[in-house]
Amino acid sequence: MNKAVAGILIAITVLIFTTALGLAVIHTTDFPYVLDIDLLHIGETAKLSRGEMLLNYNAMLNYLSPFSNKPFSLPTLGYTEVASSHFADCKVIFNIVYLLGLISGIILAFLAFNRSVSKRILRISGTVTLAIPAVIGAAMFTNFDWAFNLFHSVLFADATWLFDPKLDEIINILPSAFFMHCGIFIALFWVGGAALQLSIGYSKRKYH
Repeated sequence: MNKAVAGILIAITVLIFTTALGLAVIHTTDFPYVLDIDLLHIGETAKLSRGEMLLNYNAMLNYLSPFSNKPFSLPTLGYTEVASSHFADCKVIFNIVYLLGLISGIILAFLAFNRSVSKRILRISGTVTLAIPAVIGAAMFTNFDWAFNLFHSVLFADATWLFDPKLDEIINILPSAFFMHCGIFIALFWVGGAALQLSIGYSKRKYH
């Protein structure tokens, strides 16, 4: 296989795995939400206590877990069928990301164990792994609202992601800046994956 093609394929595999890994950290912890509650003054805007916000936030995360079969429900916040439908779509996407992440992890573990990838290919894959999120990051920082709306319009049909804050109160505790911080957090995993590939690819130590 052409080294450039191999490098791109490995980069995509790394990006999928690190995306799933970063999402899993967000999903299984309250980070970065616990920081954003204070940083973004969410409680003041939503007029809710910290405890109530975390209660509903964790209920949302529990529903999105691939290990949960319970219907969508929020302890104290009102929501409509639009919100239920949206989070059902989110759950499907999360499950797909986790499944692809698992498959990607197995592939990467196999390649690492057998050391079947040359340093030149790792240099290519590391560069591509860094380049793709750089383009995405540039779009986000140039106009985050545009990137955010484009992302949702592509993934979600019928504009189910457009909530009425008076009816679907969960949106009041999930400001767009929080999602930007989640994106940055996941991007750190991308950078880490790229750095690992490049460090091995440019290392003077024998790899094979």
